[in-house]
Amino acid sequence: MKSGVGSNRGWPLTAGPLPTMADSLRKYFGLTQERLAAWLGVHRVVLAQAETGQRRLPLGPSQQGIPDVRLSLAKQGLLMQPGQSAEPAPPPLPMPVDSRPVLRRLQACRQQAANLRQQLPTMQARATAFANRLAALPALRAYTGPMPNPAREAAWLDRFEQEAVSGLRGECGPVLQGVAAARLAGLTHEMELLEELLAALPPATPTVAASPATPTT
Repeated sequence: MKSGVGSNRGWPLTAGPLPTMADSLRKYFGLTQERLAAWLGVHRVVLAQAETGQRRLPLGPSQQGIPDVRLSLAKQGLLMQPGQSAEPAPPPLPMPVDSRPVLRRLQACRQQAANLRQQLPTMQARATAFANRLAALPALRAYTGPMPNPAREAAWLDRFEQEAVSGLRGECGPVLQGVAAARLAGLTHEMELLEELLAALPPATPTVAASPATPTT
C-alpha cells in the first residue's frame, strides 16, 4: 500500500532547522558534505549551516525530484514516485566481489610458510651444534695438562663460546625456534581461513554498469 509523502504528511518537502536530517543521511551513506550538497543542489556551506541548525535547507516542491525526500525514502528501502507516493524500492544492487586481495594474501602466506618450513630444520641443526659447544666447554677448560700456547687456546675457547651464545640468542636458539614455529602455525591457520573464505565467495560481479552499446552507422 502506498503512503503519502507530501509536505504535510510525514516527509517535509522543505527541511526544517533539524541538524540531524542531513547529518544522519551523510553518516548512513558515508557522504561528505560536498557530496551530499551536490545531490541536494545546494552549496556545501548552506548544508553545513543546516546541519548546525543555523538555517533551513532551501528545498521545496518547485525543485524537481525533491532530493532530500528521495534520499530519505531510499534509506528506508522505499521509492518515491512522481505523484508523491512511496512504494517498495527495487532489490538492492549486489555486493561487489573481488577475490584478488584474498588470493594475494594467500599466496604471500604460502610463500612465508614455505620459507619457515625450510628455515626451521636449519635453525634446529645450528642450535644443536652450538649446544654441543656449551656442553663441551667445561671439559675443555678444565684440562690441566701441558699446552703449546695456553693464551691462544684460551682465546680460541672464548670465541668458541661467544659464537655459540650469540647464535643461540640471535639466530637459532629455542626461543627463536618457538617464534618461528608460532609464525608457521599462525600462517597455517590463516591459510585455512582464507581458503574457506575463497570457497564461500559468490561469483564475481561487475562494480559498474556497462555502458549502452554505440550504434554503428
